[in-house]
Order: sequence, then C-alpha cells, then structure tokens
Amino acid sequence: MDLLDVETLEAPGSGALRPVRPALGLTIAWHADPSRVGEVCSVLAATEVNRAAPEFRTALGRPTGPLADPYISRNGIEITPLKGGGARITQLGRAPLEVNGQPVEASVDVPGGQAVITLARRAVLVLGPIAVPRRGADHGLVGESEALQGVRRNIERAAGTEVPVLLRGPSGSGKELVARALHEASARKRGPYRTVNLAAVPESTAAAAFFGHTKGAFTGAAQAHPGYFGEADGGTLFLDEVGDVPVSLQPLLLRALETGEVQPVGARRAQTVDVRLVSATDRDLDAAVEDGDFRLPLLHRLAGYEITVPALAARRDDIGRLLVHFLKVELAALGAEDRLHGDLREKHTWLSARKAARLVLDPWAGNVRALRNAARRVAVDWHDAPTVEGLPPLSPQADDVAVTGDLPDAQGLSGSPTPTSELDEAQVLAAMQAAGWAVHAAARALGVPRSTLYGFIERTGVVPKAADLPRATVQAALAAHRGDEAAAADALRVSGRGLSARMKALGLK
Repeated sequence: MDLLDVETLEAPGSGALRPVRPALGLTIAWHADPSRVGEVCSVLAATEVNRAAPEFRTALGRPTGPLADPYISRNGIEITPLKGGGARITQLGRAPLEVNGQPVEASVDVPGGQAVITLARRAVLVLGPIAVPRRGADHGLVGESEALQGVRRNIERAAGTEVPVLLRGPSGSGKELVARALHEASARKRGPYRTVNLAAVPESTAAAAFFGHTKGAFTGAAQAHPGYFGEADGGTLFLDEVGDVPVSLQPLLLRALETGEVQPVGARRAQTVDVRLVSATDRDLDAAVEDGDFRLPLLHRLAGYEITVPALAARRDDIGRLLVHFLKVELAALGAEDRLHGDLREKHTWLSARKAARLVLDPWAGNVRALRNAARRVAVDWHDAPTVEGLPPLSPQADDVAVTGDLPDAQGLSGSPTPTSELDEAQVLAAMQAAGWAVHAAARALGVPRSTLYGFIERTGVVPKAADLPRATVQAALAAHRGDEAAAADALRVSGRGLSARMKALGLK
C-alpha cells in the first residue's frame, strides 16, 4: 500500500501516526432532488435506509437530513456490515430494490462491501468506503471519494517542492487537471504554464520545439524561438503523453533536467532555464524501459514524485457528483438549467433513478472524459423533452456489470482489467504483427490495458523483449536483411523503436 495515499492521524499520547481506513458508508449517486447528490452517511452497524433515516451530510460534514422522498417507503432496506468487509442488504418492505442492476427480494450479501443500490426507483446509492470530511481546497477537482482525496493530499505535498512530478493513470482520468492544480498550488502560480502533447511533436523537429532555435538555424527558421522550455521559464512545463517522447530526444531531455540548461538549435552556448517539470502518461514506463523504448535514467528523473490518478471505476461514488456537475454545465449552455431543479412531489423526474443507475454501473473505459461526453449527449438529445426516455449507447461492458446470483466483489465492481487468461497466443501474435510489434498499439486493438498485455507476454514469452535480445541475434537479423532495420525488427518480432534502442545499447549504431 502506498502510505502517501492513506490519511493519517496522531495516535493519542504516542506522537506516532496511524493510518485511518475509510469507513463503510453510502453516497447518494442520484436523487429526485439532484442537489442532494454526493451526500454521504456512515454504515458502522446495522443501518435502516428509508424515507426518514439515516441522517446524511455533505462532503464537508454539514448535516442535511434523511432522503426525505415521499415516494420512498418508511420500510426501506437494512444494510449490515459483515466480517471481512462485506455487507448484507435486506429488504424490509415491498418497495422495488435493485442491487447492481438486478432485482432483489429478501436479502443479498455483497462480499466486497461495494454495490450500487437503486431504492424504490427513486434514489441511487453507492455502498462502499467513504472518505473523512474534506478539509482544505478542492484544487479544481470534482469528487470526494477516498481515491480523489488521496490525489488532493499528494498535490499539496508535491506543490511545496520543486521536484519533477510524474502523473500515472489511464487515458481520460484527468491527469491534465492534476497538472494544472499542481501549478496553481505552487509558488510558481504567477509564472507561465505551458502544456505539450508529446504524441503530437514530430521527431524531426522535436529538439528545436523543446529547446528553441536561433534565426537561420535551419531552413524555415525565419526568426528565433525560445522553445517549450524557454516559454515555461519561471513556471511549469507539463509534458502530456511523455511515454511517446522520441528516443532521440530522451538524452537531451535528461540533460536539461539534470543541469537546468538547454541549448537552442544553432546556438553556441547553453542557456539556463528555471522550469518545474510535470509529466503524465497512461503507458507502463517500467515495461517500456524493459523493451528498450524508454531510458531508465530519464524515468528516474521524471519521477521525482509520483501521483497516481485513479480510473473512474475506482471512484464509483464520484460518478453521480460528476454527472450532476457535467449536466449543469451542458444544460446551462442550452438554457435548460431547470431540468436539474428537483421537485420531490413529481412522480417522474427528468432523469430516472434507473437510468442514472445505468450510468453509475457503466465501467467507463474512457473514464471522466467519456462520462462528460455522455452527459453532453444526454443534455443535447433530451434537454427539451419531459423525461429522458433513453440514453446514449454506453460501453459494451455495461451489461456485464449487472449480474445474477452472487454480486461482484469490490474488484469486480470497480471494473478490473481483462484477465490474461482471456487472451490466446494466436490472437496476441496477430494483433502484435498488425501493430508493428508495438505493445501499446496492440493493446488498443485487443481492447485490453497495456498492463494486461505486458503480463501475458511476460507469462507466455510469445514475443521477445527488445532489451533482452543478444548481440549475436541482432547482428544475424540485420545481416539476413542487409541492414534493413524495419525488416530485421519484424523478423525478430520487436518494434522498430525497440530494435533501434537495443542496437544503441549494444553499440551497433
């Protein structure tokens, strides 16, 4: 466990810090009055949940009262914590009850203690760990889950330093928002903030783009340019998709980080720059190092401090909060803000609890970005309709979350990666060959996380690692293809970049 992501308190009389684990609780993910979304209550013992109980509170700790929906019975449900972290959900009356999208009669056990509960077709509640009331700034991040609270704590720790920060997390999880928050919380907030997407920087012009160039340094250089480092001098430079930095640029970037100096193309002398570097990637850089695609010293320099930005499925109790936030923004742009003004007397709300539950249950492979897009489609398609009669298509995995019999445990509900046992060697080989033996492209084609594909390759050895190729093997492949690196790489079943890096490491180029 990363101790940086665990709230700590001083043990009485000891002066020592002890970890505080988040308590089991309920988060309102949808309510007939959308202003109630995001409120929480603890479930420390057997707890009845109905119209009149329990007492909920805001994320900042202010009491707000019970659900208070007249269409929810006084005989609702009871939630009882079980040993080992699970919970039992018991129906006390006849009101419709769904758990993880499936109807429940009598009772059901939730082994992992996490579930999505639709109560009386009026309210959606997320059962799971809840964070202690937040103290301090939200840093521009929407949500109050324990996972996001950990990100905020790490932002505050890192903001007071000058060390480079590496943000890891899946695509669409909000790494760029965390980078901006780091800048705004630091002493550099009055300085420039420059964002660069490495995937969009051509390798042929990367050095000039990053470190600048003098007038006439090359054809087309009609005037001097300071480069990204020069533009960010005195502030923060955010390198998005840093896993895609060209191999040829990596030693130059490493030198800039180590010395604080850059040498513009065409200049005789290096220039000193004062830049705080923040990088982000959804790529497994440790595996990229093993493949020879990424330099280990550069990884060590970039990762002076690491912050993991969680997938949306790992903070499911934030989905309702984010949904309401995005709907407010999108409906306001359409002049239809009143759609989210709840009236408890209305039997049918604009967005029903059952449809909201579908959104909460979706695995959200595209994370927060995908949820915002879904909210935009809902707003555009249904803002002028009495009720939302349908929803935009969700991800293909959405129906897999609703299960019969035993409910998924915490890992299953959180949308765990595809097991490597679901892949086969022929399937992986075909995808790898079509992708030019690049793991990240093959993983996208297979629809699995990179870590899943790397794990399969590690276990089966279906393709070699470029970094492990012996000198004699590389030389033989090059000789057989008359020095054609692309053909040699294909014969060796490694990427062209991987072979090039391995050749450099062996002194062959």
